[in-house]
Amino acid sequence: MSTPLAPSVVANTILLNDRAGALHATASVEEMQAMARDLGLDWQVVGTESPEDMRQALRRLVKAGVSCVAVAGGDGTVALAAQELACTDTVLGIIPQGTANNFATALRLPQDLPSALRVLLDGQVQEVDLGKVKEHGRYFTESAGVGLFADALTIYGAKANKDLVRTFYSLLRIFFSARARRLRLIVDGETHTERAVMCEVANTFRMAHAVPVAPGAKVTDGKLDVVVVGDLKRGELISYYRAFRAQMHFNLPKVQIVQAKTVRIETRHRLSVHCDDKVVGTTPVTIAVQPGALKVLVDRL
Repeated sequence: MSTPLAPSVVANTILLNDRAGALHATASVEEMQAMARDLGLDWQVVGTESPEDMRQALRRLVKAGVSCVAVAGGDGTVALAAQELACTDTVLGIIPQGTANNFATALRLPQDLPSALRVLLDGQVQEVDLGKVKEHGRYFTESAGVGLFADALTIYGAKANKDLVRTFYSLLRIFFSARARRLRLIVDGETHTERAVMCEVANTFRMAHAVPVAPGAKVTDGKLDVVVVGDLKRGELISYYRAFRAQMHFNLPKVQIVQAKTVRIETRHRLSVHCDDKVVGTTPVTIAVQPGALKVLVDRL
């Protein structure tokens, strides 16, 4: 459901992640402030130097009862904001400034800065779904799961910025150590046992570095897309990855995709569980959709 956002009740703060877009140039506070002013947007741009700065600023604004707050950054920034604004009355505006901008793409938000700022002026409010890792109380915008991506994040470690060398090292380690594990999946109450190298429970159609893991996923259908990649041999990893990139993995013999509201993943040995780009714990884990959990500003059609 979409409704106009009355200009008289719009909050006037854009929180800018100064470290967003590590792989490309992004606007500074001063540049974004000047552009907003030129567009007649009477909002203040405030820079934040760390995720904790952003988190505390969001909490203060929600506590103050603001109707809308915008964040400028990448998917990590948006996921942080979604975590703080989920199930509140505060509307989230998104200024895509990251490398992949997966959630903004799912919302069909404009990627160029002037157009993104204009959405704050004349956009409309839409309620969208989030996923939730229940054991940890963590919401996600893109996906959560176990296997290859979660293992890569575990190897990569808790780094604040993108590091290409460390990313390459993590992928190399995964390539030579990848192996299938036995998963017990309880999908909307129905039990399945699979040997798989990865199980992703997706809210959006893209994850990580813009990989279209679940091209049919929608953030307004009240469901998550469960993508299971079976017992791949090492020689199949690259060809399957290329198929995912080309959105040609639907018919591959070792890929299964189903929709569900709740998925529980159980394993004999504990596996790392990721929630968006963070490792949040280990199996067993229950992942569920939270329909309409987040109010966002989107472009008018």
